[in-house]
Amino acid sequence: MSGIFGTLNTATKGLLAQQTALHTASHNISNANTEGFSRQRVQMQADLSYTLAGVGQLGTGVKMASVVRMVDDYVNKQIRNENSAYEQYNAKSQTLDQLEIILNEPSTTGINFTLNEMFNAWQELSKNPENLSSKTIVVEKSKALVETINHISNQIESLKFETNDQINKNILDFNSTVEKIEALNKQIFNITVKGEVPNDLLDQRDLLLKDLSSIAKVDVSYDPYGRAEIELDGNAVLNAEVRNKLDRNSDGKFTIGADEIKISTGRIKGYLESIDILDDVEKKLDDFAKEMATQVNSVHNPGPPHDGYDIFVDIDSSKSIRINHFIDEDNSLISAGGNSESTSEIGDGNRALEISKLRNKVLSDGSTIPRKYNDIVTRVGISKQQSDNIVANQEVLLNQLILKRESTSGVSIDEEVTNVLKYQRAYEANARVISVLNEMLDVLINRTGV
Repeated sequence: MSGIFGTLNTATKGLLAQQTALHTASHNISNANTEGFSRQRVQMQADLSYTLAGVGQLGTGVKMASVVRMVDDYVNKQIRNENSAYEQYNAKSQTLDQLEIILNEPSTTGINFTLNEMFNAWQELSKNPENLSSKTIVVEKSKALVETINHISNQIESLKFETNDQINKNILDFNSTVEKIEALNKQIFNITVKGEVPNDLLDQRDLLLKDLSSIAKVDVSYDPYGRAEIELDGNAVLNAEVRNKLDRNSDGKFTIGADEIKISTGRIKGYLESIDILDDVEKKLDDFAKEMATQVNSVHNPGPPHDGYDIFVDIDSSKSIRINHFIDEDNSLISAGGNSESTSEIGDGNRALEISKLRNKVLSDGSTIPRKYNDIVTRVGISKQQSDNIVANQEVLLNQLILKRESTSGVSIDEEVTNVLKYQRAYEANARVISVLNEMLDVLINRTGV
């Protein structure tokens, strides 16, 4: 309708619209540093006009269509996918970093050092083969070596248990996060069916979905009510009808409900790959310990016509290998002289010298005893470097995507302050219109002599 009251209604709607826009700008500023928050805007559009006879269409002011989130769902999907890959290699890199600390190479306490010390002790014994002190040094250096091997092997086993514990913890976190998303889904539905848009709840939902992608890569879609529907390896984790738990059976296989699934990326995948590497290192450490012990034993105790003692026993595992207790109790049982062809004579240090030369002996696989261990350390180092490189690349890519998201969804204080001033001026202008209309009504009512 036209006239003073029609104009008053138009100005009142303008006043309310600018006040709401000002409130939304204030909300944005308040959440400028809130993780996962997406800036919001009041969508304004011209209200329905009406026809004034003889004049035409007259506008009736502004209408607030909705308060919208400034988001790019495609970028959010990319962030989830790349975040999942980043967390996979970051978890792997952190585990391998602990493995490198356990191996502790190069150092004066690692296997390389103690192995070299043992061979040096045998070389010194070859110079004075009857010296009991030199034999004692050989035994002590050999004990130091096997104790170091035992310690490292046990630490690797402990790291495996810890890594498995991390997988189980992440399974619990995954299921807990899905429960939170389910609760948000219900709230989102209750608000959406009323025709309203639960912007802040949608932000919380997206943040939880990103947390979920850190654990395992999930496929996400949305129903018409904005509820998140989640799948893992093609199996439904959450939708309007069901919520299935991620589980791990006694065989180490992962399941969703009754279905066995595979996890492609995420922290769980990184930990699984780490365990594979730890298993391989354990096996290679067992092989190294057994090869070293076999080579030394075969020279020290070649069998008839020389009857002697093995230096190392229980050699099949790096956890169990130890010094023969007979030799440990009686160091004089160390044989320094003779070789596989003859018995020992006074001053003969051939056997001790032959054992010291084992450090450079080429084995059947073309390697040497020290090189077999160095190969373990080198492989771990290469795996760690590869993981670190991928983490660095993923971090760059992820940061670029986050910047892209922030360009759409992030709060710019300068922009919001500018909007505050803009809405303030518009509010003042609408208030001024109402003030003028009030004066017009005063003239009409009080000064027309009616």
